[in-house]
Amino acid sequence: MVKQYSAGDSFGELALLYDAPRAATVKASTDCTLWAMDRMTFRTILMHTTSEKRKLYEKFLEDVPLLKTLDKYERSAIADVLEHEYFEPGQDIVVEGQPGDKFYLLEEGEAEARAGGKIVMKYTRGDFFGELALLNNKPRAATVSATTQCKCVSIDRASFKRLLGKLDDILNRKKEEYGRANGEES
Repeated sequence: MVKQYSAGDSFGELALLYDAPRAATVKASTDCTLWAMDRMTFRTILMHTTSEKRKLYEKFLEDVPLLKTLDKYERSAIADVLEHEYFEPGQDIVVEGQPGDKFYLLEEGEAEARAGGKIVMKYTRGDFFGELALLNNKPRAATVSATTQCKCVSIDRASFKRLLGKLDDILNRKKEEYGRANGEES
């Protein structure tokens, strides 16, 4: 047995997505009720959901000052790789000293960054953080915690480098701003 499924689980999506033969046989070990979906319905739902997600995130990205210089197609490419994450008040989003693997944009809520226990930045809708660890390939320079309920969208390291590479100058200027907030000379 490779995997055991329970209520709410799904399987078979890879065969539908890639028009490939099934990779495994699934056998019921108890009486159960299954719902089946044909390839065309699955793809239609997937395309509609992806399109709606893209539209939603494209609108948000238009309002992010950092991304104003990007064209519609570049913002669309970013929208396609965004993953949303939710954080409760007091919950750490990134932790100082930990390796960085994501870039974050704050979609809803408020957060603050602390370095050495001191508040160095406050974030609201459209602000971003996490870029320093990705740009410099170093551990996180600060801990960012949600001060209210937050919804962030994140971009993984590989997508960040590929899609936001042309923003290096802007991101490096932000790095200087962080240094000034920490009382460092640049």
